[in-house]
Amino acid sequence: NEYYSKTVSLVQVATGMLLGWPSPMIPKLMAEDSTLRISRNEASWTVSLLKLGMAFGCLLSTFIVDHLGRKITILIAIVPAISSWSLIAWGSSITTLYAARIIGGIGSGMVFTAGSIYVTEIAPPHIRGALGSFFVMMDYCGSLLGYVIGSFTTMAEYAYAGMSLTTLQFLIFVWFPETPYYLLRRKRYAPAMDSLMFLRGTGGVSEEMDSIMRSVECEPRNTGVVSAILDLMSKAGGRRAILIGVCVMTLQAFSGSIILIAYTQPIFKKIHNVDSQETYMSIVLAVMQLITYCLCIGHVDRMGRKPLMIISVVGVVISSFLLGVYFCMLENNIDVDSLNWLAFTAILVYAVSVSLGLTSVPFVIMNEVFPMYAKATCIGLCFCLNLLWSFVLVWICSVVAFEHSMYVAFWIISALNALGIIFLTIYLPETKRMSLSRIEERIVRKKM
Repeated sequence: NEYYSKTVSLVQVATGMLLGWPSPMIPKLMAEDSTLRISRNEASWTVSLLKLGMAFGCLLSTFIVDHLGRKITILIAIVPAISSWSLIAWGSSITTLYAARIIGGIGSGMVFTAGSIYVTEIAPPHIRGALGSFFVMMDYCGSLLGYVIGSFTTMAEYAYAGMSLTTLQFLIFVWFPETPYYLLRRKRYAPAMDSLMFLRGTGGVSEEMDSIMRSVECEPRNTGVVSAILDLMSKAGGRRAILIGVCVMTLQAFSGSIILIAYTQPIFKKIHNVDSQETYMSIVLAVMQLITYCLCIGHVDRMGRKPLMIISVVGVVISSFLLGVYFCMLENNIDVDSLNWLAFTAILVYAVSVSLGLTSVPFVIMNEVFPMYAKATCIGLCFCLNLLWSFVLVWICSVVAFEHSMYVAFWIISALNALGIIFLTIYLPETKRMSLSRIEERIVRKKM
């Protein structure tokens, strides 16, 4: 029953609000009449520290998700999330704001790692790609909600909204079962059967249960963090899986999607003749991304992961290069009034391209290519790498854009994604409509 997978995905909405928080709030914090006026450098750190916290949250969840379970890890993550919103609401210094972003990142990293594993393990094979994309799409919903709320509220009121949403998500998710995969690994056969029957909404699950059991029985007995990595590295297929996971998550970070989410309003503000309309234009852009994301969900299990990724990366390369051209002309005092359409078109194409594949499909692929016994460890480490790259990219691009030239930031993104086209074309396998056991057999247990 896909209803349960979609309901679980709601835990990502509050994470999206944290990601989208800088776009409406950074301009307010940098305004002259702000009670907590921050500098450009402090703004850069405020945006990027969330990713640093998320990286730590991923590492933390890697160690506990296989011991306490996917569900418990998600519930534990509510604590740092509530703490973060509380600091934002009641803090009065830049140090408190830094702490809030790091702590919020820890909770978000834990939720994303455990939540993506949870959704992958409970989703039926024929719609696993769509449901995995839907899970990531909730980030966009949260960001859009944040754009709307942040445009008309104070920082404290925004935090109260985030706190309320996080509490609501806890009250909903606490009633969901643990995944059948995890329960079978713990040799809890009866609860695993009950969980699968609950998730599918039917009693005829014996065939699927047998398939899961066969997959679990093939796993090595010693599945600690280090031993799982060493066992995977000892196989040619395992090394291939690691390379695929590392590369797609690195490419996802280099897409610059977090920069678009965090700096939508400042980017629009730099375009000539936008005046005070950047708030509403950022909301329109978020709606367009959400629509595109819905199209991605409908095609990820039809077109496949690989075509969507290639189309997405090509779009990012072209649009970010054109944005660089526009801002290069603008910052060199060349009249660009007749080219405003180019900037808006490039931003729209960039947002649509990122939403079409790069934002969600890498997470779907990452959750598919690793064997079950090493999934939590490898996903946590790959996602941690993704977040560290995102942290570096956001900080560098923020400094470059604020202190030097915005066009350089966009050309950096264009060049990095151009390299990704080579990897996608030659090395990325297609995994649409395959069961997890079939993917493991194809990638890990056999040389390809």
